[in-house]
Amino acid sequence: MPPPTEIGWHSLDPSITPRRYLERTPIPEPRPDPSKPRRQGHPRASQRCTVGYGYYPDSHQRIPTLRLRGRWLEQLGFTIGSKLDIRMSNGELVVNVAPKD
Repeated sequence: MPPPTEIGWHSLDPSITPRRYLERTPIPEPRPDPSKPRRQGHPRASQRCTVGYGYYPDSHQRIPTLRLRGRWLEQLGFTIGSKLDIRMSNGELVVNVAPKD
């Protein structure tokens, strides 16, 4: 990874002297050969997440919402556009990829 970069700040008010700022987040280098497929990762172990909220159309009442995202979903068979079967069992949500018709 390249070293951290220095960023210059400029103020419109001449009475304020800008402080030096060192960017602490290094910018990752691009992949050497983008045509090669990415290395196969490992599905994540179970983890906790937070239930968020959304709204039904034309309603101001909040409703619970779950959002799951990441390459780990694809590794488990949840590809983009796949249909899901969701059911409740013993207080848990069970999510499976629906069989193709």
